[in-house]
Amino acid sequence: MKARAFLSFCALLLPTLALAEPGSLVVSTVAAETGRALDDVRVVVTDRDGRALEARSDKGGVARFEALEEGFFFVAAQADGRAAVEEPVFRVIARRVATLELRLPALGVAAGPVLEEVRVVARARQADGLDGVSSTFRNRDELRNAVGAGPDVMRALDGLPGLASDGAFAGFTVRGRGPRNNLIFVDDFPLDKVVHFDQTIGEEDDIAGGGRFSIFAPNSVAGAEFSPGGWGSAYGGRAGSLLRLELAEGGLTPVTSLRLDVAGAEFTYDGPSGIDDDTSVFFTARRFDFGNLFELIGQEDIGTPKVTDIILKTTTQLTERDELQFLLIHAPEDYTRDLGNVAEDDDFDDTSLIRAEQDLSLAGVTWRRLVGDSGEWANRLYLRSSDKDSTQGEAFPDLLPAGGNPSAIPVRENVFSILEKEEEIGWRSDFTTFNRFGEFSAGLRVVHQDADFETRLDGPWVRYVYESDDPRPPGQQYIVWQPAFIDASFARTGTNVSAYAEQVFELGRFELRPGLRVDRDDFSEETYVAPRFSLGYAASPELRFSLTSGLLYESPRFIVRAADPVNFDLANEEIAHLSLGVDYDLSDSLNMIAEVYYQVLDDLVVDQSRATGRALNSGEGTNAGFDLVLQRAFGNGWSADFTYSWNRGRQDDNDGRSSYRPDFSREHFASLGARWEVTDRLQLAARWKWGSGRPGDRFIIHEDVLPPTFGLTRASKEITEVNATTLGDYQSLNVRVDYRRRMGGMDLVLFLDVINVYGADRGSPLEFNPISGAQIDEDASPFPQFGLILEKAW
Repeated sequence: MKARAFLSFCALLLPTLALAEPGSLVVSTVAAETGRALDDVRVVVTDRDGRALEARSDKGGVARFEALEEGFFFVAAQADGRAAVEEPVFRVIARRVATLELRLPALGVAAGPVLEEVRVVARARQADGLDGVSSTFRNRDELRNAVGAGPDVMRALDGLPGLASDGAFAGFTVRGRGPRNNLIFVDDFPLDKVVHFDQTIGEEDDIAGGGRFSIFAPNSVAGAEFSPGGWGSAYGGRAGSLLRLELAEGGLTPVTSLRLDVAGAEFTYDGPSGIDDDTSVFFTARRFDFGNLFELIGQEDIGTPKVTDIILKTTTQLTERDELQFLLIHAPEDYTRDLGNVAEDDDFDDTSLIRAEQDLSLAGVTWRRLVGDSGEWANRLYLRSSDKDSTQGEAFPDLLPAGGNPSAIPVRENVFSILEKEEEIGWRSDFTTFNRFGEFSAGLRVVHQDADFETRLDGPWVRYVYESDDPRPPGQQYIVWQPAFIDASFARTGTNVSAYAEQVFELGRFELRPGLRVDRDDFSEETYVAPRFSLGYAASPELRFSLTSGLLYESPRFIVRAADPVNFDLANEEIAHLSLGVDYDLSDSLNMIAEVYYQVLDDLVVDQSRATGRALNSGEGTNAGFDLVLQRAFGNGWSADFTYSWNRGRQDDNDGRSSYRPDFSREHFASLGARWEVTDRLQLAARWKWGSGRPGDRFIIHEDVLPPTFGLTRASKEITEVNATTLGDYQSLNVRVDYRRRMGGMDLVLFLDVINVYGADRGSPLEFNPISGAQIDEDASPFPQFGLILEKAW
């Protein structure tokens, strides 16, 4: 009887717990070109049942909507003389005040008299159109619901033009360039180390891959602006792509959340500071131990990676014209691979013993001031530090007698070590305003860098993978690293200075943006002048063309400079870029983007030999391709996109060998994604990716190459031609399920994100096992990411 009464009580209680409480929406309407508030803008929000509410923005540019039912809304804004703006998917959550900024572009003279007669529509926020039609902006909702992202924002970028990723690494490649060629900014602070476990020792795949797990969760990022090439003069230092991450700010309603999964936990606070009425706070802290996850999926041999990420961002509105932001990032990491991990691999494919620790911190202050009627002056002062210590040893599991204790495996510890320490203090100043021609912008960067790198080898070390022309005694089918050629120390300080200016000219349907950037590199002891030019032509409201061109310079990484004294004064690589694109609206919901590009590469940094760390600026090459994107905007509960990229690159190191395809060049890469909003609570999404094979080496495997005095039986791999073949194709199907339900005063969010559902091969270069003498064909397997999020609005 008591049990029956209890069940009856639960039956009555559960519907009550699930009842939706009202939420609110505050829409800010601003001029896209100046950032100034716009009043009397008509804003309409429409729910999924077609019920619409309308409001007008006040003198502060704010339109308010109260007592909205929880769910998804379509938000649109219109104002005289400006393009209509639409945000097709915006979620309102019970007991919270959601905020949305709509940036309305001016039609005016630039649109031309014909265009003003036709409806022109833009998204709430877009990438800079003069950076080329392939430039893309993704908002917070698109990032946190991206297929395959899990707790990693870098994996949420799949489907962007020219971008390729294989799911094994958080790093990505763009238009055939490597993962370390990408230029990355966080709140416009330069931060190249946004990915954990970007290794400098270990297997070649780990060293080249660009890192496994990013510092930022998708929910921590308010927006990501991406350009595969053709960006303006304000940014320089890398040439592969430009990624600008804008971290989230605290909202109007205090919200706390706790995310739990098998690897660890993440806590987030988002809301007012509670100290100052004009200050908001976004804070997140997470700790993950991936050793638990690897045990779950049966891959204990990988090791034990651990990360901690702490992010604090405050925003204070000092006056109507002044805003102050403070940003703090602390992201230490630890990776250990010991004898226990080696013993978990029955084939002993990887016998390395690794210990790697890194402390990464960034502290920055941004002051923005509105100047006059259309100007803005932004100043950023920051301090960035990175301290990384990596050591590698070697185990000899084949010397352990059968049935022996793994702890008795003979080892050689701390054979190879690399110390990487960087400190950077920088000031970035940017000024923009409008004159009679259009937008004018100029800026200055002053960066003081202190680099302390050291490489040490504890005695001779046999390496079993080598190239035919690597120096070695006649008849010897392996190479030996010697301390005399490996040990190096690099301790230098320098101050780099950059300045730029660019002017937009609005000439009817044309927009032109010539610009110039000048960089003084204290480490190369050279000055680089980089002209840039962009052109946009609006043929009609549905059809737009773009052209971008210019010079870009890419500085050698400190780890490359530090590898040998010969490398200390390496020059910057030079990339000449040209692209032509078209952006066409096939219908109200279907858009097509196509862009062709051509690049000439000069002074490329190339390694001389695997036996030393020496490098030269002797490489040159070309890089050409084509990107196509078809996008179906969200409507009737679903959206979809298709991306195809064709790329062909050639590189010549001028070392007597013929030219070859660069390491990350894939001739074809395609991605098809879709998202289905089943209900306000349940969303399903999937993405399929396919890529033709990356370049592979021709090689010969030699058996039993060591003299008897070594007491070991080892094979070696001699590379006879670099990147002369094509590896197997890559494909992957990723799926994601998101479910949200309100339970009392809390929101419960469940997600399941599975990468590579059917366990397809990556098509990446294979590692070599000198014990077995075989290429390591790793069995690909699905990688599940699942978790529970508890959210509470106060």
